[in-house]
Amino acid sequence: MTSGVRARPAWELGWWAPVPPALEPGELVDPAVHGALLSAVADGAPLDRLGQHRLESLKAAGLATADGRPRFPVAPAAQAKAVAETAGDLGRAMARLVAGEWSRLEVEYEPVHAALSPPTPSIEHEPGHAAPAGPTAGAGSGSGHAATAGPTAGAGSGSGHAATVGAAPGAAAFLVVGGLLLDLGVRRLLRRQGLASPPFGSAFVWLAEGEGAAGSWFARVTGLPGRGSLVRFGHPAAPAFQLAAADPEAAPALPASLEPALRELCEGLGWSVVRLVEDALPALDPVRRRVPGADDEGAFLAWVYTLAVDEALDRLSARGLLTPPATGVTSVRVADPALAGAAL
Repeated sequence: MTSGVRARPAWELGWWAPVPPALEPGELVDPAVHGALLSAVADGAPLDRLGQHRLESLKAAGLATADGRPRFPVAPAAQAKAVAETAGDLGRAMARLVAGEWSRLEVEYEPVHAALSPPTPSIEHEPGHAAPAGPTAGAGSGSGHAATAGPTAGAGSGSGHAATVGAAPGAAAFLVVGGLLLDLGVRRLLRRQGLASPPFGSAFVWLAEGEGAAGSWFARVTGLPGRGSLVRFGHPAAPAFQLAAADPEAAPALPASLEPALRELCEGLGWSVVRLVEDALPALDPVRRRVPGADDEGAFLAWVYTLAVDEALDRLSARGLLTPPATGVTSVRVADPALAGAAL
């Protein structure tokens, strides 16, 4: 027997920062608790004693004003849907722009694919002896079925291992287009324009109600003293996302010879994307004004841009131009601070 009452969608937390903040927002904001709480405060609903205590904790952390209003965007489902629709328009425009420049992008991501692909193992046999025709891993002995070409061993969905960047050209395209260009590259230029630049050492934060409402694909950068930076691009909730940070040396290093051209590409196409964002601002403003806490225009734009990147990647993936990682994360080490999103 099923209930006639439909459960409300879950609240989700999103955040973005050019450098890792001293304290990650997830350690201060619990979406399951604070989403409904701050939404209720914005609606003028009374709080019980526990709610008041939780609100005081947010005030002490500087995340709520003295009268309890959030200092960052907090969007219930209806408002989050409106934001997603407007961000989707921007994302589709970004996808059209990137697809139109794909031949130019191929020139850059193909060398990345070639440079970071693991070497193909060679099997030598004695002269005069044929190679053994044993079953391929995954094809049971005596099954009579040919092996299916699947993900690299250890890189399957949920395996806990980061996807190998060079496993397929589509994976390299996903890293270059999604991580280096659309996320880190464009956000770097948006900061230079003063459009979405959080205070030094802090992060833009937002809460949104609904599956995927806070965004799906995020870039995170970790400095490696004397060795550049580790760039992770994927779903932060994926187990492999955290494992990639724990073992940065497992990520392939981008050859230094490829970095200047990639930086030029990210800046050239990046400025075109920035112009699309600037053109979208008038349509975004009335939506922003209806979201509690969206007085922080930079945080609101950071959220909208995250959703736009999600939409653009979905469109490009549907066209077969790039391949999202099965593990939920792809990672690479870079030496150029600009490729890691530093606002030079």
